[in-house]
Amino acid sequence: MKGFQTALILTIALALGTTAAHAQTYAPVSHDTVYVYNSWAAILDQWPDTMLIDPEIVAVTPYDIVIDTPDEKDCQRMLQRKTVAVAVGDTLWLMNGQYLQRNFKGESKHMEAFVPMYFNAKVVFVQHNRPHRNFGTTLLDLFFETGNYDYEEELYYTVAPLYLLDFENKRLHKVDHNVLSQLLVDYPDLQRRYEGMKDYKQTYMINTFFLDYVNRIMRDPEVPYLIERSEVVPPTIH
Repeated sequence: MKGFQTALILTIALALGTTAAHAQTYAPVSHDTVYVYNSWAAILDQWPDTMLIDPEIVAVTPYDIVIDTPDEKDCQRMLQRKTVAVAVGDTLWLMNGQYLQRNFKGESKHMEAFVPMYFNAKVVFVQHNRPHRNFGTTLLDLFFETGNYDYEEELYYTVAPLYLLDFENKRLHKVDHNVLSQLLVDYPDLQRRYEGMKDYKQTYMINTFFLDYVNRIMRDPEVPYLIERSEVVPPTIH
């Protein structure tokens, strides 16, 4: 349960924007222990399948992290084909984008590397961002060296959206204003407050109220724990 509490604390920082996530991920890490989890049973039990000592970790962007074990082909194959998520040290969780692509339809097609992952005992979500700028315009700026476009600066200062794992329907949902309004139907007070906000379509406001939703379902006895749901953890593994 300590892991669930830690993950829940991490989610609070997301409401403030991308700075917290940037501080966690947007830097190469050369000396750290990576704990590898190949199933949800292992994640929820906080019992890693294996651990990697000092792998090469490079954040291509704050939301695209590459873990490389150049001298260990079997380990690299495991990371790509079997791994659900990893924990870097004690606080940073990353989900395997290739796992998402194989198992979840929808927005997962944009996630190829490891992405920041947040979870508690009842819900799992990730955070990812892509530049919003038109690709053709970007190429023109780069070609003519106008200096008007900075890929890293856009990713740094843009509030990154959250993506909810829907285990039942095997889908990854971007938490936009429509999805959030549907999630809040069971909590009318939160729904009224959210939909009454002038900037309710803005990502930072969506993220803030989504975290309120996450905290609310943790206290709701009607919402089952992930470990109790057979579509997450098959009964034979319980």
